[in-house]
Amino acid sequence: MSQKFDVVIVGGAITGSVLALALSSVSQHKMQIAIVEKNQPNYAEQGGFDARSIALAYGSLQKLAKIQPVVGENLATLVENISTSIQQIHVSDQTHFGKTTLKASELKLNKLGVVVELAKFGEKLANIIEQHQNIQIFCPDTVESIERTENECYLTLSSQQKLTSQLVVAADGIQSQIAQQCGVETQFIKDYHQSAIIANVELSEAHNGRAFERFTTQGPFALLPLTDKTMSLVWCVKDSAEPMAYSDQDFLKALQQQFGWKLGKFLRVSKRFVYPLSSQKSASHISHRLAIVGNASQLLHPVAGQGFNLGMRDLFELATLIGNAFNQQQDIGNFALLSQFDKNRQADQNRIMQSTSGLISIFSCEFLPVSSIRNAGLFALSHIPLARNMVANRALGW
Repeated sequence: MSQKFDVVIVGGAITGSVLALALSSVSQHKMQIAIVEKNQPNYAEQGGFDARSIALAYGSLQKLAKIQPVVGENLATLVENISTSIQQIHVSDQTHFGKTTLKASELKLNKLGVVVELAKFGEKLANIIEQHQNIQIFCPDTVESIERTENECYLTLSSQQKLTSQLVVAADGIQSQIAQQCGVETQFIKDYHQSAIIANVELSEAHNGRAFERFTTQGPFALLPLTDKTMSLVWCVKDSAEPMAYSDQDFLKALQQQFGWKLGKFLRVSKRFVYPLSSQKSASHISHRLAIVGNASQLLHPVAGQGFNLGMRDLFELATLIGNAFNQQQDIGNFALLSQFDKNRQADQNRIMQSTSGLISIFSCEFLPVSSIRNAGLFALSHIPLARNMVANRALGW
């Protein structure tokens, strides 16, 4: 026997979980939703000083505020209770005079965004989903096969459970397996010849809600505020072998040399992770009765922290379109609706991918005229309101 759902979401991490709750909320918790997730999470092991984090822009928080679970507070309030707010963003160009600062107070906002630990956020989402009778999780499990007919999708899981739905959503990350099974390939766009070293660091001075992004000849160097005097580090380098081989003390010395003493001394570093940096995207946001969202749709360079927030806009656009169709008792997997989703997302995706790639190109170039132009640009951001508003809107995810 096959279990029947309205939507099957493949991928139950943050993106898939938020999408499930958004679909439930917009349908007054009537839509029947399945989540298929291959990994059983261990939130206790993933938390603590080694915890990975994400930055959510103010615009993403505004969207989360519209998601109302069956009980409790909206998702924005939930996130704000377990996160650290970003009050200021300092942007600078190493070895040059160019710098600028964006402040929440100048924009008449209480914050520019927040930084939240993935483990804390994931655990909260899992607890909320457990209270939804219309959401069922298949975990640990994977999609072994999928057959799409004119009107429905038939999925067989590795557990041999069979699911039927009008629509399947790929939220299983870059190089999405479900997208590939449906004939949508991932396109490799650019190799940045950089790697990102990810870790948490403890400093002797309080960060006071400040985030820092410094452009170096190696790549961007970013610090995001976490609890107390802890910050999340993203250090992009051309060759990660040497800094990854450092002892903790040597690594902290290297960080001090890169960043300076604005926040006092670097005291401690967590376990380090390293990822090669490239940009990739799926050939399309859609296929027959398939929608592709989040990192399954695009992978960006982490500069300016745009990737996750771009993915959030994917799922909110999809939830809005599907929810409206469901509430009007229409086919939520029909091609016209999915084509509208694809059309609505293309411009945003192209703009963000081009701008992040352009930032890396501009700030990695030491050709004197280029370095002069970018420093003049940073200077202009500090003194021209129109330019500041344009950059602020992008940073806020608007």
